[in-house]
Amino acid sequence: MGALSIAFDTIVVGALALPWVLLVIHLFFSDNESSLQSLLAWAKSQDQPALAGVLLFAMTYPLGSAVSRIAQDFFDDDDLHIQVSDPLLLRVGITETSIRTDVYCQKQKLLTQMHPDSLTDKRQRFKSNESGCQYTGRWIIPQDQYWIHQQQDLAKDIFYVQEGALLLKGTDATEKLRVFHDQIMVLRGAAFDALIAFSLCFFWWCAKFPFWLRCVVPLAYFLPAGMALYNHRLERPASDPPYMEFTLLSLAIAGWYLLLRSTPKQKSVPGKAPGDGPINKPAQPRLAYLVLSLFLTVAAFFGWWATQVLYDEQVIYSYTALSDGPSEPATLNPK
Repeated sequence: MGALSIAFDTIVVGALALPWVLLVIHLFFSDNESSLQSLLAWAKSQDQPALAGVLLFAMTYPLGSAVSRIAQDFFDDDDLHIQVSDPLLLRVGITETSIRTDVYCQKQKLLTQMHPDSLTDKRQRFKSNESGCQYTGRWIIPQDQYWIHQQQDLAKDIFYVQEGALLLKGTDATEKLRVFHDQIMVLRGAAFDALIAFSLCFFWWCAKFPFWLRCVVPLAYFLPAGMALYNHRLERPASDPPYMEFTLLSLAIAGWYLLLRSTPKQKSVPGKAPGDGPINKPAQPRLAYLVLSLFLTVAAFFGWWATQVLYDEQVIYSYTALSDGPSEPATLNPK
């Protein structure tokens, strides 16, 4: 139970990924669904809760670990940008770094109250570069973005020093921070899982479109992936894997494979001939499922966004309170 409690957030993220994994099996490996059903029936027939727990842990923990790492990069990747005019760039304005930088820009007065000498230079450089604050969270920024990246890097460095100092205080003193941190991990993974599920449902739903339109739909994933991969190759070191680009390219390829082949058919029901009734018509997901997956994606994304802001603010407030506190604990005068 101790291991499960430590890895609880990772297991939750992995469990939330199981629906789209089953959807992948249904759409791309429908011939092997019977094998999966046989495996589940065998595990149920054993009547061993411990065996079911081990199988669940073996599936959800590795899957949750992989999804958590990919989702962290996916929601903090600034490779997706394009020049829209001579001085301006169009980029994704909502990332983990841009949110954190915006929080620090809003709380600059608190930065002046921090005392440790290791942060003095970075605090002064952050305050002297206030022009970068007006572009935090913006989707269109000047093409010469060196000073904007410098502002984001300074905010990140200050945050990591503050967060590390607070975490060294132990679990009791940072319980609220850990709750926010776990919520960020779960909500970020849930948003990523919901995005994958929505994309698969969207491709499946588009299978009823004309052939030429089905060929165009995956370009909505392929073009951003190619753009981000090009920028990643120019701006990122070789040690930084292209997680977001890999995800978008995989979805684009999956979409083309799903849309350009024959649409999946429902399995025949025992007692009905292959030509009887509408049971053998091509299966199509209901529009309600598509709308539900989109709603869950947006809800999880907004939840992650709000929790990320709360977490960053809590780090600033907690560190400021710690820095402004008395250097020695107060004692009662026995006299």
